[in-house]
Amino acid sequence: MIKKTNLYFIVIILFCQSAFYAQNVYVATNGNDTNDGSENNPFKTFSKAISVMSSGDVCIIREGVYEEALIVNKSGTAGNYLTFKAADGESVQIRATKKINGWQSHSGNIYKANVNMSIDSRFRAIYHNNEYMDLARWPNNNDNNRWTLNSTPVTGGDGSHFLASGIPNIDWTGGLVYYLGAHSGASWTRTITSSTTSSINHTGVDINKWPFKPHNPTAWRNNQANNQRGQLYLFNKLEALDYAREWYYDASTSTLYFQPSDSNLPTDGTVEYATTKFISELKGDYIKIEGIDFFGGSIKIHINADNNIIENCKIIHGSEGHDSLTNTGASVGEAAIEILGANTLIKGCTINHSSVSGIMISNWSGAHNTTIEGNYISNIDYNGIHATPIRSTAENVKVLKNTITNAGRDGMFVAGLNCEIAYNDVSFAELINSDSGIFYTVGNSSLKNTEIHHNWFHDSTAPQYSHASGEPGKAAGIYLDNDSKGYSVHHNVIWNVSWSGYQINWNNTDLDFFHNTIWNAECAMDSWVNGFAQQNNKVYNNFANAGSWFTGNGTQEFDIQNNLIMSTSPFNDPSNLDFMPKIGSAVVDKAQIITGFNKPFKGSSPDIGAYELNGTQWTAGVNAIEDTGNALSTNEVLISKLSIFPNPVSNEMSVILPENINNYYDIKIYNLLGSLVKKVSSDKNILNKKIITISVNELLPGVYFMTINSSIGTLFNQKFIKK
Repeated sequence: MIKKTNLYFIVIILFCQSAFYAQNVYVATNGNDTNDGSENNPFKTFSKAISVMSSGDVCIIREGVYEEALIVNKSGTAGNYLTFKAADGESVQIRATKKINGWQSHSGNIYKANVNMSIDSRFRAIYHNNEYMDLARWPNNNDNNRWTLNSTPVTGGDGSHFLASGIPNIDWTGGLVYYLGAHSGASWTRTITSSTTSSINHTGVDINKWPFKPHNPTAWRNNQANNQRGQLYLFNKLEALDYAREWYYDASTSTLYFQPSDSNLPTDGTVEYATTKFISELKGDYIKIEGIDFFGGSIKIHINADNNIIENCKIIHGSEGHDSLTNTGASVGEAAIEILGANTLIKGCTINHSSVSGIMISNWSGAHNTTIEGNYISNIDYNGIHATPIRSTAENVKVLKNTITNAGRDGMFVAGLNCEIAYNDVSFAELINSDSGIFYTVGNSSLKNTEIHHNWFHDSTAPQYSHASGEPGKAAGIYLDNDSKGYSVHHNVIWNVSWSGYQINWNNTDLDFFHNTIWNAECAMDSWVNGFAQQNNKVYNNFANAGSWFTGNGTQEFDIQNNLIMSTSPFNDPSNLDFMPKIGSAVVDKAQIITGFNKPFKGSSPDIGAYELNGTQWTAGVNAIEDTGNALSTNEVLISKLSIFPNPVSNEMSVILPENINNYYDIKIYNLLGSLVKKVSSDKNILNKKIITISVNELLPGVYFMTINSSIGTLFNQKFIKK
């Protein structure tokens, strides 16, 4: 029998041996799997490297483009991760695509090539020079904007057919119809069974059940014209291929048809097609993926694959394709990163372009205790369904310091127990759908015990087609829908939303709204009670510049105290997103101290709203400054005082420099992918100039970030929007 003390020594020795024998294994595009995997003799494939790796080993991937999926079916240990990383200073791309060669003329500006697209038809995708192309459709995507549906109105129909005018006189049988109802809350797609120039028959939905009951052509909302019963477009027929950037695949002959934007025969290798849904799968525990760029495929962390890390990676076009043709719900299970394992960390990543969700964290699989931190997430949910940049139903999830912009529906969806949502900058949600929120969730009988604090939720307006002229588009700031319970909502700033700052529906209980600021919302707070009870809800110390704190129908049981609505700004400069109170303004020292709620304050009483005079001018997003309750340091003051106007900007913007920049500086502008797109250096002849003008005419429309670099250091400013 081994003595306990001897057992301890054995464990320590084994641990030390494991750490001592950890090795670097190299993979390169010019490698060979008969090599030994050393730096000078690298392997060719990931699968070979994985086969020789043990806990603590690091797979270093040399620069290049790889088409092999990174599938890791081994585990590391708590102290010795299996790590896969790009070599220092080198660019590694893993692509779920293959290049197409051998193009021939088909007809007019349409060309064809022989391709074996074996991937499920839902996930077929074509890229030309790395840009996503459209599956042949009517009406055409004539503005090359995936956020505009370019659809046609539906004038009638039921659960198995649509009526519309001007349908092209071709046989649409076997093609697909996309439909977004008048309510605009969710879309669905079905296979076409027959057609005329005024009708489309399809495989059908049950209009007596969710989600089809409110989203079908028998339903029109009071805010819609009588002949407006939603909208549709038709796609996936060769006869519809009549416009630039469109393609069609004939599986029976393995032929791809494509019309390039320049009408010229495509150069070999410039067109690529999707080959696999998942470009990386983690099937073990304690695996780390670092600094790798993924293109055209999703990352899946499997069920029971726990304690994994994805850090500083890019996932571009992670999950493309159309909706399920047999769905019975409003959401799908796909995302650019699908998390089914527990204790996952996604940090410092860029996720850009996904037809469905960006990051999905599943409750049913036990993906609890996951952290999503410091990521850029943009252009998510082109399908206009219940999909989200971050969509979580798991428990104990932390969503921290992410910058999110451009979403078809919700900007963020978190519905699990014991979660924290903090210091996120979320904007431009509901680009396709309506009746949602920048933050959105639904409830049940459970108290969620979830905290939503120190976030910026802003600049979201529901599309015009979802509401009548003069009525508010249903884009809320924070939307706690259908029986949401047990949320603490404090120190958030909501601005430029077309509906309510807070929207609270049905049987809501145990909700606390403390110290939030709402600026330029249609109303401060609203609720559709629908005959339900609402108990133990508090609204204290909030500020809004318009509307009222409650305009809902039915019985309201909200305790509303010490809130302020006034059109005159009590803040330094809200037009430039400076919501710090002015000295002596109407919010200073006017809030009550809330029993059991810890809020540091500087005066005789707290201030109303999300910021405290002489407290921390906290920020949100990837470079967030956290609220310590104390004033900022000199460097941090520079961040908050660097002003940009106008914002959004069309051609030129003015930048007001901080007073204590009196020497040389560089201003750098980055796009959402982190690429430097413009640099402006100081003019040595006018060092004391405090307002400079910068032309951004050459920048494409979108969201950008600015830094200023001086002798004090590199400081991040708020983002700006190029119109």
